[in-house]
Amino acid sequence: MMKQTLALIVLSIVSTGLFSCRHSRQIAGTSFPVTDTTQHNIISKTDSASVAATNAYNKELISKLRSNYISFNTFSAKLKIDFETESKQMSGINANMRMQKDSFIWISVSAPIIGEVARAIITPDSLKAIDKFHKIAYLRDLRYAQDVLNIPFDFKTLQDLIIGNPVYLTDSVYQVVKTPAVISFTCDSTIFTSLFNVFADDYILQQSKVMDKDSTRRRSVELTYGEYKSLDKVKFATRRRVFVEEKSYTKINMDFNKIDFDQPVSFPFTIPSGYSRE
Repeated sequence: MMKQTLALIVLSIVSTGLFSCRHSRQIAGTSFPVTDTTQHNIISKTDSASVAATNAYNKELISKLRSNYISFNTFSAKLKIDFETESKQMSGINANMRMQKDSFIWISVSAPIIGEVARAIITPDSLKAIDKFHKIAYLRDLRYAQDVLNIPFDFKTLQDLIIGNPVYLTDSVYQVVKTPAVISFTCDSTIFTSLFNVFADDYILQQSKVMDKDSTRRRSVELTYGEYKSLDKVKFATRRRVFVEEKSYTKINMDFNKIDFDQPVSFPFTIPSGYSRE
């Protein structure tokens, strides 16, 4: 139960892209790469001039994506979460999260009627969580937290996921497909292949998909962004969809109803007496 709760907490906040207020852009199950039968352009390398043009375009593409990176000191949000696996479903979960850049990620999860059921605090070195329902405290070195979350990450990656910055975005861009509305492309990192769909007019994320290069694992995480709103000169997707697939699947729907940047935040966390520790 606690592992599922922690996975839900972290995966739920694994993405928070901020966009301008364009309510017509709803979440859609767009494939990778996006295609348009009426007009599309696949950027490819054929001769020296084409290679130079392709490299220049790819460099500009990455630069424009990175110009949308969200800078912050503190961040807080409230959201509702629906969670589904092959064996169970949970809906109407309330989450409260706070973050101080490069220092703390704090999450509280509450269930209807019951109230708070779990609380976690993550630092660059550790993950601590309490399961109030079973009175268990979990203490993990962040490097070994994969047994809880089932995803390799460091603090910076998780921080970018939460705030809405692209993750596993590198300069090794290829397979670029352009349509009037969306640009799709692929890039590689050490252990992942990442696919991105971004809006052609402002280079904001529409979807991203991260796939393990180890084909024996067949592990992937797909993130979809929608209901874009403008907040303090940054752009934020208040609706998220996460689909995690390996041997089984996990689906998470997230709806943010309160977001604040650079306001005072606190990170209360204590382990009550009588809790067992794991």
